[in-house]
Parts: sequence; C-alpha cells; structure tokens
Amino acid sequence: MMKKVLKILSVILALILVVLLGVYLFVLQYPELKNDPKVDKWYRITTDEMKSSDGSKYRALFKKGSENKVMVYFAGGGVSVNEEMAREETYNTKRFFIDAVANFTMNMGGIATATDDNPFKDWTVIAFPYATGDFHAGTGEFKYTDKDGNEKTLYHNGYTNFTGAMKEAMEHAGIDNPDSVLVTGYSAGGFGASLLADDVFSNYFPNAKSKTVLADSSLLLNDDWQ
Repeated sequence: MMKKVLKILSVILALILVVLLGVYLFVLQYPELKNDPKVDKWYRITTDEMKSSDGSKYRALFKKGSENKVMVYFAGGGVSVNEEMAREETYNTKRFFIDAVANFTMNMGGIATATDDNPFKDWTVIAFPYATGDFHAGTGEFKYTDKDGNEKTLYHNGYTNFTGAMKEAMEHAGIDNPDSVLVTGYSAGGFGASLLADDVFSNYFPNAKSKTVLADSSLLLNDDWQ
C-alpha cells in the first residue's frame, strides 16, 4: 500500500514539475526581440556582453506599444559597492528566473501593466531587471571572498547591459522618434533612472517633444497620474 501511495505521489510531483517548467518556458520566458515586434507582446533582449553580477547571462525586456511613446524602466534590488556588501549578498546577485521576477515587480499592477486604468498601458516599454548591484550604472568588476571562503568576481555590468539593450531596441523595434519619453524606476532603479536619464534623452531620443524623469523608492499607480 505504501509503495502504491509513494508511486502516485511521485507521478503527481513529476506532473507538477512539468507544468511549472512549461509555464516558465512558454509563459514567463519571453521570445528574443527580432525585427518588427508585435504590439503588446513582451520580448527579451540579450547580447554576449550583457551579464549579471555573478557573470551569468542577463537580459532586458521589451514591449512595443500602440502609442508613439516610450518608457525606460529600471527595476530595484539593493546595492553592493565593496567586498563586504558583496559578501552579504543583500542585493539581486544573478539572473534568477528574471522573466518571472519582471512579471511580479513590473507588469502585475505596476506602471508597465496593461490594465485599463494605467495611463501608460499603450506605451512602448524597455524594462531593465536588476541583477548587478550598481544602480544600473557600472562598467567594472572586482574580486571578493564569500562567506564560505570562495574567491569570486562581482560584475558591475549595469551600464553595459543598458547600452547593449538600448542598441538592440533601437535597431529592431522602430522606436527612434517618439513623441514622449519617460525614464523611471523604483528603489535602486530610481537611482538608475536619475543617473541614466540624460543618457536616454541625449543618445537615444534627442528629438522627443516631451522628456520626463520619475524616480522614487516606491512607485504606485494612482489617480493623480491620470
């Protein structure tokens, strides 16, 4: 009897794992950005140079909107500026289910969501999940020793990720001449928005009629934004 129960439980567990894998691969993981992306469909952007703090692959996210307006969105997740902070790992250290995290922190109820009460729902969005500990602005790396005594390298690759993703978006998506551009972010991403706003406006959308920076440690959608 016990063997039969264990066998049934094993089958159920296997089915759950298959379902979870399917959800991740076909729902939470977006296709790679190519030429002429579809409106309101999410894509991922990655290059060989883009990486997370632990050296693993990093990717940004892109959705083309029906309006000629662009939002550049920087996610938060802590900061690491020295060996001690790197050792404590109190920041997003790697690309761990990055699409799933983006769904929860950016798309479900936030300013990148497609709900009817969101004034930005029809905007193009270039979203930067956070996995570098550098306010999305770093281009360096340093060695440190983790809590277990292992030698590691922390890659402050945020600015490289940003420029790589922006280049791909500009080349493939046809968004080079928007009417309005919003640069925004929350928590550590708020610092990233402040640091990189001029770069966004000057190097990618210099002719936009409206240019706005909205950066805070907490971004909530409310009626005042209508």
